Amino acid sequence: MHSYGTFDFGLTEGQEARAARLHKDSIVIDLLFQGPCSPDVWTDELVAELEALGSDDLFTVAFFLREKAIAGEFPQYRELFEASGVTTGITGGYILQDKDSILTAAHRFARLLDAFPWMRRARTAGDIRAAHEVGETAVWGLVQSNQLRPGDLDLIDIAHDLGVLNTLDCAYNIMNFVGAGCTERYDPGLSHFGLQFVRRCNDVGVIVDTAHTGRQTTLDVCATSSQPVIATHTSADAVFHHDRAKSDDELRAIAGTGGVIGVYVVPFFLATPDTVNPTIELFFDHVDYIADLVGWEHVAVGTDWPLALPTHIMQRSFGNKQGDFGFRPEHNIDVSLNLDGFRDYRDMINVTRGLVARNYSDKQIHGVLGENFLRVFEQVNG
Repeated sequence: MHSYGTFDFGLTEGQEARAARLHKDSIVIDLLFQGPCSPDVWTDELVAELEALGSDDLFTVAFFLREKAIAGEFPQYRELFEASGVTTGITGGYILQDKDSILTAAHRFARLLDAFPWMRRARTAGDIRAAHEVGETAVWGLVQSNQLRPGDLDLIDIAHDLGVLNTLDCAYNIMNFVGAGCTERYDPGLSHFGLQFVRRCNDVGVIVDTAHTGRQTTLDVCATSSQPVIATHTSADAVFHHDRAKSDDELRAIAGTGGVIGVYVVPFFLATPDTVNPTIELFFDHVDYIADLVGWEHVAVGTDWPLALPTHIMQRSFGNKQGDFGFRPEHNIDVSLNLDGFRDYRDMINVTRGLVARNYSDKQIHGVLGENFLRVFEQVNG
């Protein structure tokens, strides 16, 4: 059986005690949380039940364990949350396209809150702090798939008022009416509609996310926004070149708005395919670089990996359909890979342990784990 949270950072007994204290005391926020489940939690019986659904739709299979938990058939769900130490990480996981998509998200959130009395909706930073105080999980809404069209801006207001939209990415990999995604061939920057989009988000209280947004569009967003801009899950292009990474100019621009940059643990975005046994140290190389470039106050965690599916089902539902999500063969996506040191959300304490190993102070660790983003959340939403 795998032992979680034990990656060898060479910590002393005193450092281990400090990391354990910090992880327990900190508000831990994962800006792109695919957990609390991972491929490790699947039994043969669960796999057989999922296979019996006969669906390879990513969104259907990805929420299978959550649906079982809502039905009272997977009590490990809360146990896994508690083992991770994450205060808030549940995301919306829906497409912002029309009123029906918003109602679907609102229904999903309502079912979660009805089923799990240990969850609460996060409309303000105070909601997140209150959840942490009593050992509960705060729920907030993130949307990556932005399919808004000219004339749709009122949908932002509706989704925010219903509590299912707190952060919204401009463009997921490809071009849309707002601007360009990060894997697109060209990036002309924000459209006129895109300018209106950013300003409406500012007015309503939605944090603009640039995680999957192209370079010029990201720079335009930062120049336009009157509120902090974030990148929920990305990396530093100067450390390892990838379309999903952010250039130094983008990192400086995001920080210049007062925003934060979440670093992911996705192995194929952090290392070449021939890297033998990529480890969580790669994640910390990006954390260190961004902290040195723009300040630790602008660094956060947005793991984005692993997805909560058995590897062979992940391959069918996502790995073989990369093009549908705007990825190409040169992006080297291999759904069988995890970082040594982060294969499961019970490894989340390795983030804290690694920050201790890299000589971050208590204040800095509290910041990276959650307080940096909480500052942004409070500024935009109170």
